Amino acid sequence: MHSPMSRSLLLVLHLIADLQLCYAVLPLNPSARGSECSCYRPTGNDAALFLNHQFFDFRSLANETFASNLTPPALIDDTQQGGIEPLTSPFFGKGMLGDFFFPASWNTSASAKAPIAMVNSQQNIYLARDTSISPVHLTLRTSRLSRFQSASDLETVETDFMHASIRIRARVTGSAGACAGIFTYHSDDQESDIEILTSDNDSIIRATNQPGMDPQGKIIPEATTQVVISAPGSEDNGSWTDWNDYQLDWLPGQSQWYVNGVSKLNKTYGVPTEASNIQLKMWSDGGSWVGNMSVGGVATLDIEWIDLVFNTSHDAPGASCTTVCTVDNIAYNAVPQVAGARIGATRVGLMSACALAVFWVSFVIL
Repeated sequence: MHSPMSRSLLLVLHLIADLQLCYAVLPLNPSARGSECSCYRPTGNDAALFLNHQFFDFRSLANETFASNLTPPALIDDTQQGGIEPLTSPFFGKGMLGDFFFPASWNTSASAKAPIAMVNSQQNIYLARDTSISPVHLTLRTSRLSRFQSASDLETVETDFMHASIRIRARVTGSAGACAGIFTYHSDDQESDIEILTSDNDSIIRATNQPGMDPQGKIIPEATTQVVISAPGSEDNGSWTDWNDYQLDWLPGQSQWYVNGVSKLNKTYGVPTEASNIQLKMWSDGGSWVGNMSVGGVATLDIEWIDLVFNTSHDAPGASCTTVCTVDNIAYNAVPQVAGARIGATRVGLMSACALAVFWVSFVIL
């Protein structure tokens, strides 16, 4: 008979063999087509699997007819307080991006906490390029007028996201007193954010799970964390005025933030539990948190691509996942890459077989 110690050792050896088999079936296949994928794995989360994927590459639009003349639309003026301006391009309508994201046009009135009225306008959402030979990018703009703040808000048509990995290549430029937001939203207390404040140091972004204040109006320390941008391939700090890859993972019981592929923060406070939409915003209301932009000021959020893997609340629990794909390099390879086959693997919220083996090895050794 085996002693308890020898039995444990044998179990560990069996599990190590299983682990080797797990990783042996996960070769990267750059030539794989996205249509082969039945689920998707985000950067840094081997145990998280999602059933749905959407990739929006605005750089690829250079040869489209609607992108032939990309002069930025005129700034909103004081007479345009209704927020009823038309779309700046058919690209934002039905049959194109508008099938997934739509430009919102809601307004807010001035208040004690938000002293500047805010008006969202479709005219602040447009395609642009730095020069005639630069890649096309999406721009969201905000500008300060004497009577109100003109802002922009792009929201998903789907309001039923239930966990997601949101990756976006973006930069922020312009006047102090604005906020670029990339976030999930169900309500003011069910929200997870990447926030870039143009009044902050340009190496700082904010990672937030709401609520940020308690019922007495006091700041909840766990809600918001300042994260330092790491410059790609360098030990120096980066800047949000340059292009960076931002990632927010909303998982069961945990939110995770990455910048340029580097894990920056895990947070268990305030993780959303309700079905949500995904929003991109460039805004200000003159409040003490975001700051009060000077009249005539302008700030923009520029986006080269958006990559989403996600589940919805109506996805079948335990849905079969036979071919796992990674989206780590989709921005450069155009399609997801097959990572391997996992028979019976399920959607995010349950550990994959390989991750579970890692857990049991650690448990037995300890």
